Amino acid sequence: MLPTKSKRNVKPTRGKAALAEPPIVPPRRVIIPRPDVLHNYLDHKQICQYMDYLCNRYPHFVRSYTLGLTHERREVRALEINWMNSANFELSQQLRQHSPPQVDLPANSKTPCPVVIKGEQCRNTIFIEAGTHAREWIGVTTALNCIYQLTERHTRNIEVLRKLRFIIVPLVNPDGYEYSRNKNPNWRKNRRPHKSTKFVGTDCNRNYDIFWNSGTGKMNRNTYKGERPFSEPETRALRSMLDRLSPNLLFFLSLHSYGQSIMYPWGYSRDPPLFWRELSTLANSGKCAIKSYNGREYRTGSISCLTKRTIAGSVVDYVYGVLRVPMALVMELPSRDLGFQPPVEMISQIGHESWYGIREMCKRAYDLRHQIQRETEPALPAAATYQAGAGDGAGNEVSMESKPAAASAVAANTEEPQQPTPKKPKKRVKRSVRAQHESILKLQKSSKATAGLHPRQMPKVASAPPVRARGAHGDGPKLPLGVFL
Repeated sequence: MLPTKSKRNVKPTRGKAALAEPPIVPPRRVIIPRPDVLHNYLDHKQICQYMDYLCNRYPHFVRSYTLGLTHERREVRALEINWMNSANFELSQQLRQHSPPQVDLPANSKTPCPVVIKGEQCRNTIFIEAGTHAREWIGVTTALNCIYQLTERHTRNIEVLRKLRFIIVPLVNPDGYEYSRNKNPNWRKNRRPHKSTKFVGTDCNRNYDIFWNSGTGKMNRNTYKGERPFSEPETRALRSMLDRLSPNLLFFLSLHSYGQSIMYPWGYSRDPPLFWRELSTLANSGKCAIKSYNGREYRTGSISCLTKRTIAGSVVDYVYGVLRVPMALVMELPSRDLGFQPPVEMISQIGHESWYGIREMCKRAYDLRHQIQRETEPALPAAATYQAGAGDGAGNEVSMESKPAAASAVAANTEEPQQPTPKKPKKRVKRSVRAQHESILKLQKSSKATAGLHPRQMPKVASAPPVRARGAHGDGPKLPLGVFL
């Protein structure tokens, strides 16, 4: 027998049989590097890169949307985190059947916003925005930390993901943010220049259409309200999403710094809203969660009371007053000692402690959803008027009386001004230091109950009237320091 040739030595024949199709190779998955969101201040490009990374890693429940372009052609982007949808393969078959379908948008779709869900459980969306003011970098990193907790750590926060849908805009003002990072760390406004002037920028948090006329119209102010409501591309981009999603919104949260407080409307008026007790309960839930986490103490109250000024045209008042979202808060992150841009070592700590408070407020908002029915709420309270010449670079708008009776009284005074009665000058009593000291000794001996008290805490008697030091302008007695030693 002839030796058979081994299969290894057999050469392939050339012909039609050799023209077979090549083996099918599965498409390679695009690898997007992950920026360090927990320990650095990212620039706008890195923030968009992180959002693309999450969409690529969790395509079954994370989506990204471009809301609009700024004056310098940067994208204002939002991230939707919707765990309860029928396309999420991590859900059980029963939950997927009862979940609303994930709508697939074509590549050339003109819908830049998440789809509005209709039904009984439609109002379950939490909206978080940050980065409206350029210099408040810590607000941007805190919003990114919320995204990190809900995506990369979703197994630890599955309780809120099963109840709520999240939409987060981590950077509303990318132009001002980049200018603050590269040139002026104290820059607050956006970067759209005003025609025929040398001034640049508008405060986006004064540009919303709610009593917009009450704000300041001076272009050189940090709180300049703009030429008209929604004159800025950033506010128009955010409005397009908020107006569309208003039937689904349950809780709106705006992140700022550095007041270390959680505040509810109103900002433009001193009057409290109708459901201020429920809003106060919501704010206090976040306050208690943060305090139990690391002991940091937050303040709670209305915006106008805690800031001691009125703020017209803010996004929180617009969402709560115009769109009538059930709950809306402002969270001012800590703290004056740390400033708008805390050290890099503090980014992770502030982000984690803030998330504990935010998560607790989201849970509480879900519990309060049936207690707040805003359909029958009365009209908005009257707006405070801006006084010319009042306010500083931080935006100190001074409130006038907002009640009708007080307003009519002010108008009556302006029509017929009355001359104020001159005050009689007070006579100054000149007394020596020794005489003052002797009067204090008499006060101490007159009553045993007052023994050991500070001289300023002594009761006033006719024998020893309070004495002013020369040149003092206070209401109480001004005594030389040597008297108390």
